[in-house]
Amino acid sequence: MFSGQSTSSFASLFTSGAERVSPTTTSRQHRDTTPPAALHPYEPLAQDGVIAAWESNRAIHLRGRAEQEPGATVTLSFNGESWHSTVNHWGYWHATMPPSILQGLADGNYSLTLTISDKAGNSTATEVGFGVYVDKTLRPEISVAPVSGDNAISVAEGIYGVEVSGLVTHMPLNSHVTLTLGNRSTTALVDEHGAWQATFTPEDLHALPDGVYQLQVSARDPNGKTSTVQHELTLVTHPESLPHISFDSVTADNVINFAESQQDLMLSGTLSALTPGQKLELCVGDNVYHAAIDAQGHWQAIVPAGEVSSFISLGEVRVYALDAAGNSTDTTLELNVVTTLPDIYCEMNIGGDTFLNAQEAQQPLSFYLEGVNQLTLNGKAYTPVNGMVTLSVADLQALPDGPVSAMAERWDSYGNHDSQTLSDLFTVAVHQLPSLTLQQPFGDGVIAPGDMDHWHLIQGSSDHLTQGSLVTVTLGDRHYSAAVDESGEWSLTILAGQLATLEPGSYQMSVSAQDKAGNLASAVRTVTVEDAGSTDFSATTIDSLLAHYGAGEAIPDAAAAGSEPDHHYGSSDAAWTLADHLQQQPVAALI
Repeated sequence: MFSGQSTSSFASLFTSGAERVSPTTTSRQHRDTTPPAALHPYEPLAQDGVIAAWESNRAIHLRGRAEQEPGATVTLSFNGESWHSTVNHWGYWHATMPPSILQGLADGNYSLTLTISDKAGNSTATEVGFGVYVDKTLRPEISVAPVSGDNAISVAEGIYGVEVSGLVTHMPLNSHVTLTLGNRSTTALVDEHGAWQATFTPEDLHALPDGVYQLQVSARDPNGKTSTVQHELTLVTHPESLPHISFDSVTADNVINFAESQQDLMLSGTLSALTPGQKLELCVGDNVYHAAIDAQGHWQAIVPAGEVSSFISLGEVRVYALDAAGNSTDTTLELNVVTTLPDIYCEMNIGGDTFLNAQEAQQPLSFYLEGVNQLTLNGKAYTPVNGMVTLSVADLQALPDGPVSAMAERWDSYGNHDSQTLSDLFTVAVHQLPSLTLQQPFGDGVIAPGDMDHWHLIQGSSDHLTQGSLVTVTLGDRHYSAAVDESGEWSLTILAGQLATLEPGSYQMSVSAQDKAGNLASAVRTVTVEDAGSTDFSATTIDSLLAHYGAGEAIPDAAAAGSEPDHHYGSSDAAWTLADHLQQQPVAALI
């Protein structure tokens, strides 16, 4: 019925008859310019579109139907050669390609051309793809691209399922690649470039326990050659698999004291679960510390001694649990840090100052001391009670004169402790007491009437009084003052006329002074004032003395006269008249 290479004799006769039609008749016919419908084979070439080795020695057939085009020519073209057939009067066509055309072809995907040409010369071509896989020495080679970029699927990624892709060789277009993950399987189709892609759904992932899997990818070529590769894939897609982070006490009392801040610091705890690729990081500022994790989930991290101070400075540590899939849980560890002791505060008042004199040492001394657990003073330990420290009289008497220093011992319940010296806590002046001497005043202790208009030097010495200490001399109701010099001596001058108010009789001239601690020194001499009869050294007397100079008479200037009373001050008791004194002092000062 069909001929692949020549035209039938019937067709030749039909053509000859057509050539004898008159031109007049031809001009009346309608010219057909509509191309025939494209051919669609009933089935792929070789039934499955692939010519395998066992099919390579057989003729290659394509068949179909073009019911509107009986008598049309069907041409099969491939690799530069063509084969022809004719659509029969029922509209069926059948084209054949000899197996020899495959010789020398490399395995792979090809296409041939099916062309239908109607009687009017219109034609339509159709490409038909097929594969040639006749080399039995080859087998598929499979590669798998990294899944999700890191071959690990996290909780967030598992919500949408996961795509797996790769390449395969020696596999026809639209052939299948099979993927198996745990007890879940799926398939992928191979495209014209050998690429394939498959998806495991969220339901697939949910059905698989978290862990590390070997994804199996298999392919079987048309010759029955099978290849399988394994690709490691980590699944951590269940939120309940993520660990909870717990902490052990950082120290025995969970408080970091000063000593502990100067040595390596170990932090530890437990993870409630372990996921593949589990890691734990401790972060403070820009510093990250990695913890070691054992098979039971116990973890620990060491902070070197030199970094502990900065590690604890913020008072908290951010801790992250990470896994191979990129899941992360975190929490904050609050650090209890006490590395300093309270400041020492002392409040002491010994008669308004911090000097302990002999009189004050006759009674216990109490003072307030804060921030000290034990005070050692002069070899004896004292424990503050409600902040108060009390030194007994015996303890005070046992202290040597001079500044008192004490050793303060401090500690707290967190293990901090230190010792500090409290210098100059107070000053003791109990044993080396000051003393004064008073030389016999007025030469013999007697103030005669003639002594009234003379000045008199009063002097003495001292022990244990510092230079500049004030010495007060009292006679009657008059008080005079002097200062102790660098050698411990003191002196003052009673000016002429200053004794005039003394009534005849016996008096006690007393001299007194006190040291910085308030210790009092004194000395006493008896002074007798002789009776001068009715002598009244009053304002009238002073007026007569002033008249001695006369109005307009210049008062001698001490400097001009070469006389400086300061040179006599404290040097002798030679006569020095009231008139001499009046040259140095305003008269009003004596009235």
